[in-house]
Amino acid sequence: MTTLFRRILTIGSMMAAFGFAQEAANPDAQWDDATASVDPAPATDSVQTAAAATNDTTSSTVADSTVAPAADTVSNAATDTAKVAAVDSTAAVDTLKADTAQAEPAQVKPRNKITYAEYQAKVNANAKKRSRTLHHGLSTLAANYHDKRYGNMDIDADWGSGIGLYYFYRRYFGHYLGFQGRLGALYRYSSFKNYDQVASGKLDDGKKYNLVYNIDRKYHNFAADLPLTGKLGYHVKGTTAFIFLSGTLDITKPIFEMVDTENYLFLESSSKTLNDDMRVLTNEGKNPFPLYESHQTNDFYHMDDWETSGWLGLGVESRLVSFEFQVYTIGGATKDNSHRYYPLGHDSNFSWRFFLDFSIR
Repeated sequence: MTTLFRRILTIGSMMAAFGFAQEAANPDAQWDDATASVDPAPATDSVQTAAAATNDTTSSTVADSTVAPAADTVSNAATDTAKVAAVDSTAAVDTLKADTAQAEPAQVKPRNKITYAEYQAKVNANAKKRSRTLHHGLSTLAANYHDKRYGNMDIDADWGSGIGLYYFYRRYFGHYLGFQGRLGALYRYSSFKNYDQVASGKLDDGKKYNLVYNIDRKYHNFAADLPLTGKLGYHVKGTTAFIFLSGTLDITKPIFEMVDTENYLFLESSSKTLNDDMRVLTNEGKNPFPLYESHQTNDFYHMDDWETSGWLGLGVESRLVSFEFQVYTIGGATKDNSHRYYPLGHDSNFSWRFFLDFSIR
């Protein structure tokens, strides 16, 4: 019996251990099973439960009354947070509008079209450009030089001319005064012709004759030229024109000169018989007249050979092209082999020159 009783206890213990293991593995199922298997509580338990609930309600009421101020604080904080959020929302909307305005693309102009403001700016720029007189450029010269003597040959030139090329700079002082300087190269040419009776006589038969000397001389002169011009004039309103009177001091340095000379000696007679005889000799190739001799000289000037001259002029200047006409008034030279010209007032063949300027800057 004792052995049997021990076996029953052993089996019961094993079954109890197995039951606890199932409960640990599935507690919910255990709760459900417990609820389902519990019998309805007796009345005494219900009364105790109701009393406990009453106590819990009273505690909750006291707790709620204690927590109420904290709830108000939370409500105020929520209101402030809502206001801040509204302000932030307004600022965000403004920022979004600004960014949208900046992001909007520029208005695209039709092709080959400009705005009125751009047109006005272009017109003003062109007007300013047209109104600006350019002060640097090139000058060309055409001249008529009338030498009144040449070296030891005290005779007038038969014909003379000159051409030149210069760099110029000009500037204005106020509305009425101006200055212009030129520096360049000058070429001059003149021709001298002179007939002079040098001898007369009689032949053995009493026929009279005259010996006439004829000289034909030409020079080609190359020089450096520096005309300095002062101007008094008036700027025409609305244009770039400047009308002026001028006075010029010209400093000329002769550099090189070539001279061609031809000398002739003629026999002339009023006797018809002598003229017929000379014609016969010419046809036979035995007439010695005219006697002919020529020579050429090429020489550089010395450093002390200088010329000065004064000119009066009248001209018109514009932005790009200018004209000036000058007449010779007075001049001098350091040596006799330099050139002297007839001034204004010497018959109709006086010395004059004409400048044509082209502005390049």
